[in-house]
Amino acid sequence: MTGDDQEAFMHPFPPPAPPGALFLDWPDLAGLAVLLVAAVALVAYALACWVVAQRFTRARRRRPALADQHPALHQAVVRFPARDGRATIQGWYLPARHGAGAVVFVHGKDACRGDELKSPTYALAQSLHARGLSVLMIDLRGHGDSSDARLTYSEHERHDVLGAVDFLRTKGYAAGRIGLLGASMGASAALRAAAAEPSVGGVVADTPFADFGAMLQTQFHRLTGLPMWFMPGALLLGRLLSGVQALQVRPVDEMPRLRGRPVLVIHSQADPFIPLAHGRMLARAAGGRLWVTQAPRHIGSYLAMQQAYTAVVGDFFSRHLLGDAAAQAPTAVEAGALGDGVAAPVAIA
Repeated sequence: MTGDDQEAFMHPFPPPAPPGALFLDWPDLAGLAVLLVAAVALVAYALACWVVAQRFTRARRRRPALADQHPALHQAVVRFPARDGRATIQGWYLPARHGAGAVVFVHGKDACRGDELKSPTYALAQSLHARGLSVLMIDLRGHGDSSDARLTYSEHERHDVLGAVDFLRTKGYAAGRIGLLGASMGASAALRAAAAEPSVGGVVADTPFADFGAMLQTQFHRLTGLPMWFMPGALLLGRLLSGVQALQVRPVDEMPRLRGRPVLVIHSQADPFIPLAHGRMLARAAGGRLWVTQAPRHIGSYLAMQQAYTAVVGDFFSRHLLGDAAAQAPTAVEAGALGDGVAAPVAIA
């Protein structure tokens, strides 16, 4: 047995480590703590962004309730495909004179047919019907009784509006005899649908956004309570959920296609959600007219001045869809004669 073998035989176990050798040095502990905190922060950031993305890409689905007060609407239910074939749209179709003219009502986020203007709109539909205009009130995908879908803030919803136009064309309405009335997201979807469909004869857009990314920049903290540095992560996850890059949703870029067609943008001076600047941009880009109201809240013009609103919208569609001679002369509203802060729609240069 060699000397080395004897040494190993006599000491079969390695000598004990010196005191403190089993513990990490302070710099190592600090590094691990930093990594742990960073991992927890990253997980918290991702979780918060995920919650925001889920919230922003899902509507709070509400079922249409207007038929409870107006049972005739139960007999007016229709269904048709969106133009992109990715959703089935449900609505109420109220026909007037055959093939004369028709208006599609388009609601905004978290709303449904019959509640497009944050107030029951059956009276407005009846007013248009009395003028000889048919009315089609629809639920956008992900809303009401239409197909389930993620919110895309007009990117996909415009195809629902185009599906409504296709439905009306099958009912005999000629090109130029179909109008669109939209609110908020529905207004932006209506404008974009009209830009893609020459047969649309006129659009009334109540409180549309011109640039979704710009609007989100001003509203993100107010809507989520989170600092702005959560927004990139929420947008990335939102894109994974919906397939749409929200910052590229810019209806204003498509508005030059509407030049030469009637467009009326309605926007409240005091809208706390979509600034008036969006309405001005859209009206200017489309070569349309802008009606600035003093309504106190988002999509509040109809509720605040129902009589004036009904007159302006009714005259607009009668004039441009029916060629109604009685609607050619300026109304009291357009002449600014009603007072109470009701200003006439004006052209935007």
